[in-house]
Amino acid sequence: MTRAAVVLLAATVPATFAIGMLISDGKRDAGDSLIQLLFLLVTAALGVAVILLINAWMTRNSSLSDGADPASRRRVKAALRDGSTADPRIDALARKEAEQQVRRRWVFWALGAVMALQTLNAISTDRTSTRWTAALAALFWAVLLYQHWRTTQRARRYLAGPT
Repeated sequence: MTRAAVVLLAATVPATFAIGMLISDGKRDAGDSLIQLLFLLVTAALGVAVILLINAWMTRNSSLSDGADPASRRRVKAALRDGSTADPRIDALARKEAEQQVRRRWVFWALGAVMALQTLNAISTDRTSTRWTAALAALFWAVLLYQHWRTTQRARRYLAGPT
């Protein structure tokens, strides 16, 4: 299990308790708390599982996992970040990775759609806890959208550079 997966799983438990407090609007008697807690834990675990599966699928389908060693992976990331490299082997891997990143347009639109739905949910509800949860989720999706946009811009800049 990767370090990111461990951090994600460790962050799920406190986030689940925070969401539970938001769902009950801070009231102590909001139904059977054990049932609510189990429901929240199952929902959070499913969310984490989906995220980890998508991450594993995207990593497995990445050109960097075609047998490149970890040092080469770091050099490819650095080349994409810097915009060029002198090593022809790293340049070929970086170009392959950049082409794949540019082809992932659907991720941008999917993140944008989910962010728009969360924003609509935050605006249209009367319940304070739902408004906070939806606003935080919209902020989360906005950050992911920005990171994807920035990575795609770097990939385009790398492909436009000299070969």
